[in-house]
Amino acid sequence: QQQQQQHFLQQQQMQKQVLQHQNQQVVPHQQQTTALPPQLQQPPHISQLFGHEPGQDIPQDGFLLGCVFAVADYPEQMADKQLLATWKRVIQACGGVVDPTLTSRCTHLLCESQVSNMYVQALREGKRCVTAHWLSTVLKKKKMVPPRRTLHLPFAFPPGAKPCSQHIISVTGFVDADRDDLKLMTYLAGARYTGYLCRSNTVLICKESSGLKYEKAKEWKIPCVNAQWLCDILLGNFEALRQIQHSRYSIFTHPEPLAPNPQLVHNLLAAWRSPVKVTSEALSNLQLLQRQKISDSTNAPANKKARMEEIQSPSKRIPPESAPQVMFTGFEPMQVQQYTKRLYALGGDVADSSQKATHLMATKVTRTIKFLTAMSRVKYIITPEWLEESWRSQKFVDEVPYTLRDAEAEVLFGFSLEEALKKAHDALLFKGKYFYLTPGICPSLSTMKAILESAGGKLLAKQPSYRKIMEHKQNKNLPEIILVSCDNDLHLCREYFMRNIDVHNAEFILTGVLTQKLDYESYPFLQKS
Repeated sequence: QQQQQQHFLQQQQMQKQVLQHQNQQVVPHQQQTTALPPQLQQPPHISQLFGHEPGQDIPQDGFLLGCVFAVADYPEQMADKQLLATWKRVIQACGGVVDPTLTSRCTHLLCESQVSNMYVQALREGKRCVTAHWLSTVLKKKKMVPPRRTLHLPFAFPPGAKPCSQHIISVTGFVDADRDDLKLMTYLAGARYTGYLCRSNTVLICKESSGLKYEKAKEWKIPCVNAQWLCDILLGNFEALRQIQHSRYSIFTHPEPLAPNPQLVHNLLAAWRSPVKVTSEALSNLQLLQRQKISDSTNAPANKKARMEEIQSPSKRIPPESAPQVMFTGFEPMQVQQYTKRLYALGGDVADSSQKATHLMATKVTRTIKFLTAMSRVKYIITPEWLEESWRSQKFVDEVPYTLRDAEAEVLFGFSLEEALKKAHDALLFKGKYFYLTPGICPSLSTMKAILESAGGKLLAKQPSYRKIMEHKQNKNLPEIILVSCDNDLHLCREYFMRNIDVHNAEFILTGVLTQKLDYESYPFLQKS
């Protein structure tokens, strides 16, 4: 513990000196900023960083070849053995290896923060320290690329510390992944995030110096900063909290606004200046495995396909009570039609609701109404290969080998699909809980109602008073009342906010049902002080 704190203090001192030097360089030239191009006010470019050895042809299926991971300081995840098993499986499926502790052969450390003994050791030994967010990014790219965004690197304060706890942050101009990343960064820094802008906001993070929110913020004298301000805080420059008006946070021309300040991550990026080397033997073994897979998939299926079309419908019928009741999600209508014919021929049926379904067929995790209602009800979530193999065998085969696995989604949402299904079988997530959803909720009220009712919750038709909520809170025999709203309906929740009652956004239900977790901490619009 003492070693961690000592390292942390030394790191802060070092970063403070770097930043003082940076400030001294910037301030004398403030008079000339109008004449200088914005690039000259930006930090120097990062020297070339490497993933694998340039020129090595690493196949996409094995893009983590040569990478050996250890995992540190993900407190919730470390307690969830199933999730760690999922991460291990995902990494191994992509050619990587996971060691139980930090060993000499490790090339990467997956870690949330820079405050742990394992991080100190990893940095000293030249390991690449990255976050689960980086892992999610490389899974999408199918390439082991260096960290390019602030969220790819561990933050510089202990988990649970909240340097921005006094701030209420809104953003403007950012869309899709950039907007999602800024929301997560706001949460990690301990600030509150609002999709709307009002006078109580303390900071507006802007992509450019224009737009309705920007103009309003200027009118209300709310500081407008670039994303670098929040990036710097996460990476340990707590001076940024006091220097919110600094000229470097008023430059809105950064080509990569969520990239880390190189001066704050110089030590973290040092390991990436040397590429990961893969032996020719390891590469040959992987290529051999891939050739075998391609050979298997091109030779055998052609015969199987022909045979599948020749097979006649089975004459033996299955008792209705044991026949699979299947729902489909994420398929084209023509595919569903073909699958339905085979399902009927084998003696199964298409379920008309999640209440009756025993199986959900999908190719990946999606947050459709079918997928989320089925999560709480079905016994199996399987891939189309289950039905194809059943057709070839002329009987319904065991589901376990055909269970859906979606590495990208499981890492992104931090859960194990297999474990989540088990939890849903044991007990309905929202059983014994009442929900009030404000009228403008998105997804629609009818969609949310179906999802929460499938998980055992009950929807209240009338908005509950403060008195009713407290009555249910204090009497353990009465169901808990959970409030869910959206940005446009927050005026309907003023009394709740005034009385310190949490109002959650829709993710409480959507992510909650997907991961089968009741997470009261991550989604309130207004957290209790």
